[in-house]
Parts: sequence; structure tokens; C-alpha cells
Amino acid sequence: MKKIMVLFILLSSSFAFAKDDLHSFCEGLDKTLRHLNRSESRPCNSPSLTPTSARLVTYKGQKATVMSEEDAQALFTEFKNNQDIPFDFSLAGYEQRAHEMSRLLLLKGVTPLKGFASVDESKSPRLEIPHPKKKGEIIRWKYHVAPVVLVEKDGKVVPFTLDPSMEARAVPTTQWVGAMTKHNPKMKVRLQYANASQYDSNGRIRIDPRDKDFMKANQESLREFKEYSKDPNGEAEWMFQQQLMEDKMNSMPGF
Repeated sequence: MKKIMVLFILLSSSFAFAKDDLHSFCEGLDKTLRHLNRSESRPCNSPSLTPTSARLVTYKGQKATVMSEEDAQALFTEFKNNQDIPFDFSLAGYEQRAHEMSRLLLLKGVTPLKGFASVDESKSPRLEIPHPKKKGEIIRWKYHVAPVVLVEKDGKVVPFTLDPSMEARAVPTTQWVGAMTKHNPKMKVRLQYANASQYDSNGRIRIDPRDKDFMKANQESLREFKEYSKDPNGEAEWMFQQQLMEDKMNSMPGF
């Protein structure tokens, strides 16, 4: 009954914004059913939302989708063109970006992993990439995360990372790690493949990317990062706000 009520509400919304033609109705109905049932039905006159080469396998103890490299690159391009995800604000927001991308993949019928690359700062320097907007400047991370899909290549299953914040295309995850360690190729990096529900590197926060309440909060954070990315002084403002928050927490009794 709950699904029926949700279906009615979603369809009512579709009717309000559709152009009253059969094609729009069919697309709205298909997307609604996909959201509710994760079915494999196809939109009218459209290719399958799930990559045609995709299949589910177990990799390092985790369920994940394996596909062709062509399909992986198509997914990357789709993300790169997504205007709601601020990939150019590399300084922060990688957890939020990875979670939203994982949600969108799951809605397509793709089961991603998350790749967490982290360092022990007592033994290694931080991960580094060139600043995407400011030539000569560096972005440094204690850890970084992005969604991973499996690619069948030359008879082997290879993890590929989808990370438009630092790459021009989907790349093997080992290459993704290498791009963050060019300043010290021998530095020790811990690479962890985790379920898409894992939010942070140590696994303290685990929540389904499709959780509606968390999704709304996560998307609001992405909108804030997008606003920061538009401001030439956005990074400095973000760091200032983070410092204010930290100072406030440290001033709380018992903290």
C-alpha cells in the first residue's frame, strides 16, 4: 500500500510537469517503477539505463557490477557533465560527491564500490593533486574517495575509478592512486574497496546512498560546495567557516 501511495504521488507530479503526451507519461512511469522496484524495464524508445554489458560479481568479498570499458567511460562522461556535482571544488566534498554518484549508479542498476585511498601522516605525506583552477597550486588530502566499477579487460576484472574531480576519464584505480602520489611514488597508501554505503575512510558512517533523508542533506551540501566553487574566494571562505566550527566545538564543555 505504501508503494502504491508513493507511486500515485510521483505519477501525479509527473502529470503536472509532462507535456500531456504518451511518451512523457511512459518515461515518468518507467523512472518511478525503477525507483521503487529497482526493475530492469526500459524507458519508451530509449536505451537501457543499465549498461548493456553489466553483470553482478563478487570482488574482494563485495558485490559489484562488472562491465565493458566503453560502458564505464560512458558513465564517467555522464558524471562529468552533471552540473549538480561540483567536481571543481576539489578541496572538500569528496565524501558527498562519492555518495551522490553511488546513488545515481544504484538507480541505474549498477552496484558500485567505493575506493578509499588514505595515508598515515606519521609515516607518509598527504595525497596531492594539481589545483583544478589555480595553476601552480596544490590540493592535499589525508584521504580521498570516489566510486569504483569493475571493468572486464583482457580477460581480467580491473577496478576503474570514476572521479571527474581529478581525472579526464575513468581510469584503473591503481592509476588513480598513482596520480595522487607523483610527488612521492614510494609513499605508503592504504587502498580500500568498500560497499557504497560506507561514507568515510574508517567506516564510522554507513548509510544507503538511496536513503531519502540523508540524500537531501547530502545534496544540500553539494549545493553549498557549488556556491563556494563559483566564488574566487570560496576556498578561503570555506576554510574560515571550518575553523569557526572547530573553535566552537573546542569551546564546548567536555569536548
